[in-house]
Amino acid sequence: MSDQKCAECGEPANLKCSACKLVAYCSKDHQKKHWKSHKLLCRPFEIADEPDKGRCLVATRDLQPGDTILVEYPLIFGPRPHMVEEGPVPCPGCCRLIIGEGSARCDGCDFPICNPDCPGLKDMDRHGHECMILGLRDVKAINGLHDFYRQDTLLPLRCILLQNRHPKKFAQLMEMEAHMEKRGEDSELYKDINSRVVDYLHDNFFGPMRMLEGKAGKEVLKDISKETIQKICGIIDVNALEINQDAEVTALYPTAYLMEHNCICNTRHNFGNSEKGYAITIKAALPISKGDHITTMYTHSLWGTQARREHLKETKYFSCKCKRCSDPTELGTYLSALRCIGTKDDEPCGGIQLPIDPLDDKTEWACDKCDVKLTNHEVTFLVNQIGEEVDNVQLSNPTVRELDSLLTKMLNFVHPNHYHAYSVKHSLVQLYGYQQGYMPNQLSDDVLVRKAVMCRELLDINKKLDPVNARLPLYSGVLYHELYLANMILIKRKWDLGIKTKVKSINLMLQECQYSLNEAIKVLIDERNSPAGVKLLSLIEASKKEFEKFVARNKIDLGVKEPAKITENGK
Repeated sequence: MSDQKCAECGEPANLKCSACKLVAYCSKDHQKKHWKSHKLLCRPFEIADEPDKGRCLVATRDLQPGDTILVEYPLIFGPRPHMVEEGPVPCPGCCRLIIGEGSARCDGCDFPICNPDCPGLKDMDRHGHECMILGLRDVKAINGLHDFYRQDTLLPLRCILLQNRHPKKFAQLMEMEAHMEKRGEDSELYKDINSRVVDYLHDNFFGPMRMLEGKAGKEVLKDISKETIQKICGIIDVNALEINQDAEVTALYPTAYLMEHNCICNTRHNFGNSEKGYAITIKAALPISKGDHITTMYTHSLWGTQARREHLKETKYFSCKCKRCSDPTELGTYLSALRCIGTKDDEPCGGIQLPIDPLDDKTEWACDKCDVKLTNHEVTFLVNQIGEEVDNVQLSNPTVRELDSLLTKMLNFVHPNHYHAYSVKHSLVQLYGYQQGYMPNQLSDDVLVRKAVMCRELLDINKKLDPVNARLPLYSGVLYHELYLANMILIKRKWDLGIKTKVKSINLMLQECQYSLNEAIKVLIDERNSPAGVKLLSLIEASKKEFEKFVARNKIDLGVKEPAKITENGK
């Protein structure tokens, strides 16, 4: 018999609250009845207001990795509000990308849509309501499709429309921080939003709406002022989350937006898609003690410190001073490090240039082996030039030879682990063997060894930056799978030559194959709802079946789950 008592009636209880596991119930009915008083206890955080951080989330009890912190639906979501100048545009009903020029058009407003049966078109919380406003324009686009149908204005418009259909949600939205003191009328951002969003909405839609209101003697929208629209755009910029699943979506959540930033965050989150919207589930990624702040990351883990801090300063209006930002080596990854240009006895000194004080935007960079120093301006110029070249090459559907050439050139200036080098290497390991008519099994042994070495190098960086797979699971999943593929091709070649498991290097590669596949599945455990994660897991599962057949057919006893380190020479 249970020694626990039902929180509702006091009778013996066997059912525990699945979220907090702190209380028990004798039945689901009593659990439901007790929820009103239990929900504050069940929630493992409270909203605090601190002078130096503002409103934030603080843990009210100890949390372990995997514990659920919060599940909630968005107040509002819609197409990502970035300006589309050419190429695909999001459908206003479902936000999936479409080619606007060749797409069907919405009967109500003429905006390009994926198809007339898209369920989001009639949903009043998606396109249905805004369509009534957008339909007030009585002309259609002949030329200049991207200027005429501006999907970047749809999310601000949906926020404005909340004041009619969901006034409580609108009030919650308007309580969010917009940092309008830093986005004043003299700022370029304010002027850009004024011409790109405010004037577009007023000239094309709100103007005709006010004329109709005058004729009908009834007000449709109370507040469509320039100041309100500017504030809404600020709220979106500062607080919204981007969702990259089967569409390009931006969403505002009633509580999740209060998580503060840390480059070594203690949570992970994922999104589920249903008729009610994109529910966010936030779980602990690291142990969180009672009183700790609950954190996420607002930037990309694979950006260097200077790039991350600059992005945060420009878009979120604060300077990060976390452990990673404070460390010149970025947790031993050297993700921003440069090669020293100094010489010793007419030979390169072989040193590494690192920032003396990463938290100082004007810091000098010093070599660890000679006296050469660089100004921050010089470093910024060099890194930006390299970044532009990397972007241009990556966007041009490059060949392996082009990426190899770019990487060789870059490594004269940057550390092998530099984040621009990481980007090129991550592309290379996926391209080796898939271009110019060659299949992976037609690659030379040397190229396969190089591919495997790159995978190990990048995985080592990932483990230091993201040891609990909260931010980089897809990157790591790809690398583990490509490492398996490189090893497996080499193994099969040697097997065909009669070189089998008695050779130590073969044993090590077989063990690494097994380990890589298992780790790939493990790191992708929270990516099963994303299209990219589903596709990658399908490839990995197929490779795992192939590997298990090979092991069984050849009666191989692997013996261990985690392999010893394999060197660059495959030993």
